[in-house]
Amino acid sequence: MTIDTLVVLAYFFFLVAIGWMFRKFTTSTSDYFRGGGKMLWWMVGATAFMTQFSAWTFTGAAGRAFNDGFVVVILFLANAFGYFLNYLYFAPKFRQLRVVTAIEAIRQRFGKSSDRYLPGQACLTASFLRESG
Repeated sequence: MTIDTLVVLAYFFFLVAIGWMFRKFTTSTSDYFRGGGKMLWWMVGATAFMTQFSAWTFTGAAGRAFNDGFVVVILFLANAFGYFLNYLYFAPKFRQLRVVTAIEAIRQRFGKSSDRYLPGQACLTASFLRESG
């Protein structure tokens, strides 16, 4: 085994151990996504933004920027604009409905049958897009 493989495996097992130790603190989607409603709104929003930002930045953006150049900056600006629109439109609706995730809002609006329809629709769309691109 190379040192790279050992580091990745050690990191993986470290994350699994942390998840195992803290599993009792998260019992619902509200606990997971918004700290059980005990965190400040700006802290939850910043956490969600930085999670998406860091995942894209450190895994794909560098290679994409190398290949495509300045267009990657437009992607970052579009993401920021999308977050702002979510803040303006979806956040008040989610607050009014008292839901945490989009699936919960859709379930409230359209019933439980939509739970099975939407993931299937997403899988079909993703597979068609993957085949065409």
